[in-house]
Amino acid sequence: MQLTEKKINIKNHTLNHLIIELKEECQTVISLINQLELSNLTNNQKGDILAELLASTIHLNSHCDKDLQELISDELESVDYIDRI
Repeated sequence: MQLTEKKINIKNHTLNHLIIELKEECQTVISLINQLELSNLTNNQKGDILAELLASTIHLNSHCDKDLQELISDELESVDYIDRI
């Protein structure tokens, strides 16, 4: 599912892009889980959905790596959030 890329209020362009990709992949996962909730799925349909879900979870796992965490941490520092907690 390709959505129109929207600007998120994040200073770092790379982080902005990664968050948009993360949102899209999360929406894909939610859609696949909703499909699994259907009661009239054939085994082939269920297998296809599970295969797509596996691919999405692998993508999420690789997407949410140390680099992303560091970009988010840097962004937190830029908004002085850490000083307020």
